[in-house]
Amino acid sequence: MIFALFLVYLSLSYLNPGEVFPALAPYRVTYWVGMIGLVIAFGSLITRRGGPAATLQLWFLITFTLLMGVSLMVADRWIGAPIFALQRFGPSLTMFVLAICGIDSLRKLRIATMFIVLSSLILVAEGILAFHFGYNKKMFLFDPTTRGEYAYWADGADSVDAGSADDESADDDAVDDESEGSLLPRIRGLGSMHDPNDLAADLVVAVALLVSGWRKDHRLRNIVVVVLPAAALAYGVFLTRSRGGAVALVVLLWRAAVGRVGRVPAVILLVLLGAGIAGVNFGGGRSLTGNDNDSASDRVTAWTEGFEMLKSQPMLGVGYGQFLDHHDITAHNSLVLCFAETGLVGCFFWIGLLVITFLELRRLKQLPGTEPLDRSLASWANVLQLALIGFLTACFFLSRTFVPTLYLLIGLAVGLALVARQANRPISLPILPQLGGIIFACELGSIAIVYLVVKLRVV
Repeated sequence: MIFALFLVYLSLSYLNPGEVFPALAPYRVTYWVGMIGLVIAFGSLITRRGGPAATLQLWFLITFTLLMGVSLMVADRWIGAPIFALQRFGPSLTMFVLAICGIDSLRKLRIATMFIVLSSLILVAEGILAFHFGYNKKMFLFDPTTRGEYAYWADGADSVDAGSADDESADDDAVDDESEGSLLPRIRGLGSMHDPNDLAADLVVAVALLVSGWRKDHRLRNIVVVVLPAAALAYGVFLTRSRGGAVALVVLLWRAAVGRVGRVPAVILLVLLGAGIAGVNFGGGRSLTGNDNDSASDRVTAWTEGFEMLKSQPMLGVGYGQFLDHHDITAHNSLVLCFAETGLVGCFFWIGLLVITFLELRRLKQLPGTEPLDRSLASWANVLQLALIGFLTACFFLSRTFVPTLYLLIGLAVGLALVARQANRPISLPILPQLGGIIFACELGSIAIVYLVVKLRVV
């Protein structure tokens, strides 16, 4: 039951019914599916011993969510802030909980990834039809010359009210980070992927997940199941004109190539791919480095302001959702947004989610591989690691700390780890004091890297 609700919620999050069928918007279908799923999942959490409730990521995420509310409560002196924060972050929390409670086998993990890929392909198909043939272009194209809610080709057509995303699916922090200077319309998706950059990041994730369909010595199957869909998704990234998406796609392909052809050939491939995306005008008239306009300067300024916010409120930040109250544009970096709004304490738990997940995936990849299950677990760990790397790369230049896709990927990884533990496969983690030290070191190291980038102004 939980898994079925998870698949429905996942599909609705990609193919937002309130936008496709505006008459459904007042009924908040996605919200109620999520609420029903959470109620059932809560029962599962309190009855299943040693299951999802025992995962460190769940408790880190619960603590992080509480800190969002506390940071806003302290900043605004508003006692109702925790409830507000929970409502805004609800879609991401719901996605994570449904994922870890619904996935208890590799078969279910495979089905979930199939839903993600198919939903992404549907959005790409809609975008291609809108871009090349004008089909539903008011909804699926972003026109930088108008920047309207449903902007489209400047053909004199009147704007229409096509409906808006359900509140529970919308990312209120999603500001179009990269639109300035774009010369061509850009495709976009629905709901939380209404921004072209968000769609690009999700398409990169889908490309990574397609790797799970690769089978050795099955050439025709690989072409049909993996290569052709991946090419369509990559073309979709191209049509989003997202520079972050382009960089993430290159990093993803490079990371996948390292294990197959070796580090030196992979570096050569990285250089060639970088030259290739520059040569095909991937940015739609914008430099991939941003040096041809003010976007690079604006980004560095936003990061600098983020550090000033951290300096003024180092422990809990300026409050969840309050970055734009202190600066006129968004942070342009997920880490900066995190430590600026939730401080070092909140950032510790956000970084902890990522560190614990990557450590578990690394342990799974190191399974001896003497049995088919071990090989399958290792293969899935590699796929999810690729997806996380691709998404986090895209989000380095975007303010996507709180979006559902990140917590969906973490939830899938937790589900994989739970399957392994149920099969008595060891996934050892450092003891809590040592783990805390690793997380703290990663937090300080990540902040130091961004600070160094700001000082050197290399973006």
